[in-house]
Amino acid sequence: MFNLDEVQSYHLDRAPLVQAIMQVQFPLVAHLQTYEGIAPIQDALGDLFPFMQRQDVQALSISVGPAGVSHETPAPTLVWELSDEAGFRLAIAPGVATLSVGSAYDGIEDFVRRFDRVLHVLGEVKGLRRCDRIGVRYVSVATPPPGDEEFWLRCFRPEFIGWVASGILAEETQLVSAVTQVSVVAPASGPLEEAAGDVQGLLRHGFVPAGSTIPGLAIEPLTHDAYVLDLDVFVATPQTFDPSRIRRQALALHSQLDRLFRWTLTPEGASYFGLREGDAA
Repeated sequence: MFNLDEVQSYHLDRAPLVQAIMQVQFPLVAHLQTYEGIAPIQDALGDLFPFMQRQDVQALSISVGPAGVSHETPAPTLVWELSDEAGFRLAIAPGVATLSVGSAYDGIEDFVRRFDRVLHVLGEVKGLRRCDRIGVRYVSVATPPPGDEEFWLRCFRPEFIGWVASGILAEETQLVSAVTQVSVVAPASGPLEEAAGDVQGLLRHGFVPAGSTIPGLAIEPLTHDAYVLDLDVFVATPQTFDPSRIRRQALALHSQLDRLFRWTLTPEGASYFGLREGDAA
């Protein structure tokens, strides 16, 4: 997907990461809505996720027709949230499982080990035979140090930031926001060829003011101006639910995001975030 060499492993002492996500989607399995259906999963993953909560997620449907606008409230979707005290979350609904973590993220090896456990447990669920989508998403929020509101112009490569980093804004002009969204698709290669479909990416990044929210994430509105990187790559081709194969593809997707993020940083940015090469990211 990206014409970038695979990067050497690294660690950020002051990582801007606010949430890492790995997700697998599959055809609906009705009994995952029930206590009887979720109980074996809770038991199998109890050492990783000792706590569980039930959430009823309500969606509002709006349709427009000859009679005007009508509002329909469908039955709520039941989501089971398994968690630990460190901040790892596993949300399971009848057609999707999402593993996420914030500041407790301790590198891809630990994260994918947990995801692998989840996949093998899901692989034992009766009726779950197919995977429809595998996705990896990393959201970072880089907040400037006090008194240095333009640090992000020096921390990230100018070709990544765009024309606002070129210096053409007059001194009296205040930048309110500058957000870029890029959608890309590319033929699969390496382990992703197992999915027999294209790799897709939805990449959002830019400067946003305090009070902004990040779509799709349970994160409080930003309290400071910040530079946000919301990087999401996925394959959405039906394939057999094979935990080992899904794991390989998730790692390959992570590799694409890892090399992209490393490329975005200037030497000053690498120094600011405390980048140390040779340690696991």
